[in-house]
Amino acid sequence: MVLRLRQPERRRFKSSMRETHRRQREYYYAAVSVLVVKIFLFVFLGVLGYVSLRLFPYRFPEGTFAMRYGVSVLVAAFMLVLLRIIYSNIKDLREARRSRRR
Repeated sequence: MVLRLRQPERRRFKSSMRETHRRQREYYYAAVSVLVVKIFLFVFLGVLGYVSLRLFPYRFPEGTFAMRYGVSVLVAAFMLVLLRIIYSNIKDLREARRSRRR
């Protein structure tokens, strides 16, 4: 009679330390993905601001100053806010990367 070697079932034996590292790594990758999306949004807003700056003043020459340049100023304000958010996210990601290495 030959006894079969029993393989341990690894699904039950999960190290909490390994799971914690895996979860932190997933959060880090998710934060990087969100940062990339924010950068794409910033580029899109830049194109939108450029087009609105070129289009509105010449399309509505008889309109008021606020009507001709309002959209461009609003897009520029959103770009500044988004740039600040992107900068803070980059700082947070750098700090998270430093803490992971320790």
